[in-house]
Amino acid sequence: MSDAAADTAERVIVRRVGRVLHLVNNAPQQRNAFGMDFYDGMIPAIASASAPEIGAVVISGAGGFFCAGGDVKRLAVAHKEPFEKRREGVDRLHELIRAIRDCPRPVIAAVEGGAAGAGASLAAASDLIVAAPDAYFMLAYVKIGITPDGGATWSFARALPRHFATEMALTGGRVSTARLHDLGMVNRLAPDPVAAALAWAAELAEGPAESMAGIKRLIRQAEGAGLDAQLEAEAVSIAHALGGAEGIEGASAFLEKRPARFR
Repeated sequence: MSDAAADTAERVIVRRVGRVLHLVNNAPQQRNAFGMDFYDGMIPAIASASAPEIGAVVISGAGGFFCAGGDVKRLAVAHKEPFEKRREGVDRLHELIRAIRDCPRPVIAAVEGGAAGAGASLAAASDLIVAAPDAYFMLAYVKIGITPDGGATWSFARALPRHFATEMALTGGRVSTARLHDLGMVNRLAPDPVAAALAWAAELAEGPAESMAGIKRLIRQAEGAGLDAQLEAEAVSIAHALGGAEGIEGASAFLEKRPARFR
């Protein structure tokens, strides 16, 4: 991969910006609604981020809009298909959500315009969210008489007060990123969220890769663990880290009053 953009005909544009992997959902005419071609491009691209030359990932949408979720034209004819076929696209979406959560690198969603339906689920699956002040999130499923997917009921219920997450899902209305920033779900607001996310990702990419992978793993585990289990996981993790190259370099740099060199 080069620093230049891939062919714009590609469904998922893969860019390298230094140590940052920038993945662009590229179907602006459909407001970047999902399709099998999107999953076919995005899932292996996320998997490639585990390479040592990659330090962080940014996901954005082409044309100034993050993602409109599922293709409603496709959903409208799903009733003609057997149950197993109706699950096929959802299972691919969930494969992508798991790939993002399991990715050892920090994943930042750069939200412009809107993140609706499964697009909101995609953004919420990321580790960090940078959004435009005039953008919005929308759990729009109820508007067409269906229930959420992509982990929305899990991620929004953990990132937000339960009653607010329930309101979002039951009404399907737009919620401003400014409101979500106030509630702590959106990390940063920026007029140009893609540029801001790339800059933040570049900073993170220079950090200790194994340490950050361990942090992601511990936070993920904490979502379902009791205190004793989490204390044990933290003890094992830090004991390993203290004996690793990053821990040795970090402590040495601190004592020597110099910047740490993790790569």
